Amino acid sequence: MLAIGQKSLEKADTAFAHGKYSTAIELYQHILKKNSSPQNTKVIYYKLGSSFYAINKFKEAKEYTEKAIEEGYSDPKAYLQYGEILALLSDYKAAKIAFLEYKKRSGDNSVNSKLVSCDFALSGKKSAIPLEVKNLEELNSPYSEYGLAIVNDELVFASSRLSNNDRQDNYTGQGFSDIYSSRLGSISNKWKEPVKLKGGVNTKFNDGTFAYSSKENTGYFMQCNGASGNKENCSIFYSVYDANDNTWGKSKVFEYSNPGYNIGHPAITSDGNTLYFVSDMPGSLGGKDIWSISRKGGQWSAPVNAGNIINTSGNEVFPSIAGDTILYFSSNTHPGYGGLDIFYVKLKNNVITGPVVNLLAPINSSADDFSFVSGRSVLEGYFCSNREGGKGQDDIYSFNRAPLVLNAIGMIVDAETNKPVHNVTVYFKGDNGIIDSITTGSTGEFNFKNLKPDLKYAVTAVKEGFFSDSKSLSTVGVKENMEFSVKTGIDLNFGLLKISKKEIVIPNISYDFNQSELKAESKTELDKLARILIETPKVVIEISSHTDEKGGAEYNTTLSQKRAQNVVNYLIIKGVPKARMFARGYGESQPLKKDASSDEDHALNRRTTFKVVKK
Repeated sequence: MLAIGQKSLEKADTAFAHGKYSTAIELYQHILKKNSSPQNTKVIYYKLGSSFYAINKFKEAKEYTEKAIEEGYSDPKAYLQYGEILALLSDYKAAKIAFLEYKKRSGDNSVNSKLVSCDFALSGKKSAIPLEVKNLEELNSPYSEYGLAIVNDELVFASSRLSNNDRQDNYTGQGFSDIYSSRLGSISNKWKEPVKLKGGVNTKFNDGTFAYSSKENTGYFMQCNGASGNKENCSIFYSVYDANDNTWGKSKVFEYSNPGYNIGHPAITSDGNTLYFVSDMPGSLGGKDIWSISRKGGQWSAPVNAGNIINTSGNEVFPSIAGDTILYFSSNTHPGYGGLDIFYVKLKNNVITGPVVNLLAPINSSADDFSFVSGRSVLEGYFCSNREGGKGQDDIYSFNRAPLVLNAIGMIVDAETNKPVHNVTVYFKGDNGIIDSITTGSTGEFNFKNLKPDLKYAVTAVKEGFFSDSKSLSTVGVKENMEFSVKTGIDLNFGLLKISKKEIVIPNISYDFNQSELKAESKTELDKLARILIETPKVVIEISSHTDEKGGAEYNTTLSQKRAQNVVNYLIIKGVPKARMFARGYGESQPLKKDASSDEDHALNRRTTFKVVKK
């Protein structure tokens, strides 16, 4: 390579070694463009892949890491990097192959955790509770938003968005991050324009990952690059909030910050006496671990590693506390979908009391998911992710319990012909007073998709020229998506009777011999009749009773009149107005089978009917 090319390569390698990945990418790509076949192309490809990986540009990272391997780059770490990138891109089968190749070439068994994660992701596990995840586009920029906290009903976050006078960070290629806040409008339900926190919190360089103790009005935050921008490590600073002028006081470095290692991602308990943070300080089990310190008598204890239930050989970052009973954090080593996943453990008096639990999809994805904060309940809150489809590099997302999908499916047919009835309006009246409806098509079917949870409904089918009918439906206590239909044991099919002057037999109406009182089994059918009469309020009917030809004609007429009247009386009790019905006993005068001789024929003649006399 020519001297000028060698000098450019040294400059690129220096930028890469110092983590200035944006600068390194620019220099390496320039070298490849100017030198069609540099001697160490495969090394440049690998470092380009690593640089793109570091700034979360995974497709480019895959391209260059793949090229490095194809060119014969021999360091086993190329396969490890390739596997991690493939997992981030959801190609878990290919990622497993890369991880196995890395294990074969390096003998490093620590990669087993990544193989377990691939199997976990391939299992397709998702949250049992349906959750709705939404990108908060009003808050996000084309750059990175991260480090969330809820402070006095405002969402506080760090952002590397660039304004007109901002300088670019050579490490990330973005602006230097500052801490912003935004409030959700109570009327508009939209997020206000984010504004920088006022006072001594934000500096010229990278400020982020905020935590707030309301007890002492103190904010803790991470600052990287130091005040001059020359330091490469991160520290925790703190600042006191002045509510009178909505500003933060001069920031001070936290006592356990140390130029020899990184300390950041603060999270504090509600009493302000336990601070969790992330560090690679001596004693860490992996790259970055979660640590904690406690305060008694105004003095902070020595840092304590959170232990191997949480911490692994990889990175555990972005802790947050919910109700002092749950510790959330992100890890790239506990079994997950790839990249950083969000996990939690239960706490009691700041002691871990339960196993590490993956929050699962849709909160977690194959990309990096982190910076979790819960809202009013554990089923709503916010987190950050660099998943596909975002607005920028790292975006803020909200999550909440997804609305239950509760469908009512049924069919309307003509009760006599069993043919579908179209243009039937099916009303759904909830016990909250709200009425909604749907109309059947040519098939007579309906699929109502707007049922609400925890309501009791009256479902009524109405069509001119037919008796209306109604059924009950309840969504009370339903916690999962559900289809209410015959398939699930909820019969919402209707057989509607045409309104005509034709006499209609009411089935299953029976009496004891020579008695006029209704038997208990008769009341089921009469309840149905009462229901359709109530739902069809303008109709006036005659209730008729017929006997067999046994006994005297006069006796049978009297008996049938009593029976018909008892049916009317029952319907009145069930809510049908008296003025809409009258009873008539025909005795044996209108047999269906004259001169009946068999028991079957006599049973056919004994019947109770109704017919419309006024529409």
